[in-house]
Amino acid sequence: MTDAGESVNKDVKECSPQVFVVDSQAFPRPVPIKLDAPRLTFVYLLLAVALLGVFIEAVCICHLYSRHAIPPDIQKVEYIKGEKDQFSSSAHEFNDISPGIKPKAESKPAAFLQSASPVPRGDGILQWRPDSYPVFMNSLYYRNNSLYIQQDGYYFIFSKISHLENCKFFQHKVMLCSETYNNKPIELMQNSRYLCVSDKQQPTSQRDSSYLGGIFHLNKDDSVFVKVNNSSLVHNDPYENFFGAFMV
Repeated sequence: MTDAGESVNKDVKECSPQVFVVDSQAFPRPVPIKLDAPRLTFVYLLLAVALLGVFIEAVCICHLYSRHAIPPDIQKVEYIKGEKDQFSSSAHEFNDISPGIKPKAESKPAAFLQSASPVPRGDGILQWRPDSYPVFMNSLYYRNNSLYIQQDGYYFIFSKISHLENCKFFQHKVMLCSETYNNKPIELMQNSRYLCVSDKQQPTSQRDSSYLGGIFHLNKDDSVFVKVNNSSLVHNDPYENFFGAFMV
């Protein structure tokens, strides 16, 4: 019986599970991680900067996509304007002028003459001096007391004569010679004067002036001149007597 009981006890021991007791002090306790304040502040700062960058990028993308498209008419105008600017730039480069050299402006035909002093006596055709200040001549030719036209066009012709009034008739004319009229002188303008001072307290003669001016179409090789009926009445001061023309 004793052997049987021992055998049963042995079998029971082999079949029963083994129980192990774990000592809680055998494993180390977890140590809490602590960050100092400066490092924690730096981390928060980096995080804030990153979020700010993301926000700014999002705003820029939204603004880019929210822009209204340019209408086709405006695009067409801008396109034409761009072409115009391009052509203007090309023309400027083509006509480029060296620095310091100004382009020579085109001047129209013009002339201004003063009477010769003393005034010659004769057929009444007045003579002029073309070589003293402020006399000038441009694209016109002076010969035989006349201005010759070198270019067809409309010209303003003028003449002013200072003369004496002493109970004598005075006539001032601007004449034209042209192949159109077989080179026969014709009158373009005329002014007639007669002044007689009857008051004995006034001098027997006094000075007056006559001015003529008008626009006429003249052809090349036409000539114009000034004529008076009595050159002895013309005052000798050249600055008071002038004759000229210019293209309009």
